[in-house]
Amino acid sequence: MPPTKTSRVEEEHQDEDQAPCDPWTYCCQSDSESCPTPAAAAAAANDSEDDPEDLTEEGLKARNAVLAVSKSVVALAASIVGADGDPPSTLACTGTVVSHEDSATWILTSATLIRKQGINTEVHEASIAKIEVLLHNKKVVNGQLLMYDLQYNVAVVSIDIQANLPVVVLSDLPESYFLTPSPVVAIARKFESQSLQMKRGNTCRTVSDLDCNELMISTCQIEQVFIGGLLIDLEEKIVGMNFIDDETTPFLPVQVVRGCLTHFKKFREIKQPWLGIRGRALHVLELAKLEKICHRCPKPHSGILVDMVLIQPPSLKPTIPEASRANCEGVEVGDILNQLDGVVLHSPGQLTAMLLDKMVVAMDTRKPVVIKAFVRRPRDGMTFDADLKVMERPPGECDLLFKNRWTLPQPEMYYWVPAETGEWVDESD
Repeated sequence: MPPTKTSRVEEEHQDEDQAPCDPWTYCCQSDSESCPTPAAAAAAANDSEDDPEDLTEEGLKARNAVLAVSKSVVALAASIVGADGDPPSTLACTGTVVSHEDSATWILTSATLIRKQGINTEVHEASIAKIEVLLHNKKVVNGQLLMYDLQYNVAVVSIDIQANLPVVVLSDLPESYFLTPSPVVAIARKFESQSLQMKRGNTCRTVSDLDCNELMISTCQIEQVFIGGLLIDLEEKIVGMNFIDDETTPFLPVQVVRGCLTHFKKFREIKQPWLGIRGRALHVLELAKLEKICHRCPKPHSGILVDMVLIQPPSLKPTIPEASRANCEGVEVGDILNQLDGVVLHSPGQLTAMLLDKMVVAMDTRKPVVIKAFVRRPRDGMTFDADLKVMERPPGECDLLFKNRWTLPQPEMYYWVPAETGEWVDESD
């Protein structure tokens, strides 16, 4: 039904007042205040922040946080058989032990490990990709690609059960956790030296250039080997999974990573939730856009500004009847999704994690799940409730429009040297 003005007392939808901080304060900071430039971050990386032997209070906390998960951190290498007699090229990155399933140990990492360079939608065939895993005890074992998802760029590699490898538990953080910058540590294990690596930095209020709205940014100046590794804070909380871009260090928030792992365990794939909506968090918007919103309606404490809505694409009607029945209950571009089922929204990552959880229910019941959204419309000051249907994303046009397109820089490649040396060398130059 179309939205109408509501006379309800606004305090009924003000649960966000209970948040420990007002995200609007951070909305109105300049970009330079929330996240340093790449040059500034690189300069900062040269000081004691990246020194694992830093014995300051913060340095010791960072080191202890890394050591707390070190036995679960592994190095992975995917050797791709070369063509025309070329030696196999090997991409190395980091993974984390996340589960023991029957006779196998699961390692969560980035799908970058097996992606074809320059092709966003393809991975190397298992027959030409040899995956090896370096454990914390220097033991190297063979790995098998079990599952992957190119939407969120995550993958699970399976190895024979290793009882001495502790599992890292992925737990959701408080919804407002990312509203203020906090010190974090990126973790990796390097195949060549077999050593644990760490890079310190801070989370910051900015968006990634990669086409994935859920991604957030840290100032940790990492190298390729950190891809797929953990980002943790100084209280030993898991913050997310690291990726790499030309000038920034994006990471996938832990609640999305946790949702992906839940789907892998239950469905052996990620069942992509479909709302037909994409948007950005208010606290990362430009000041000019925020000013327009503030002039037209009382300042929202938090929410997702809708910047894309796709409903009933004509070309899909003949083949995707579910898509034609899907509706956003009057939600339009420019609206603000303030709450879902009474939970205040702070970021696209939080929204995606909620939808992934709802998708589990939808698959179990074999029918769409309805969630109630509280929506603000800055254009005319209207507020209304909308019943949004969560269903599995249809293939075809919808899928292509909303699919995350990862454009990753050319990674460093490693090559095996003669077998008698048995060492790794970087010949990427």
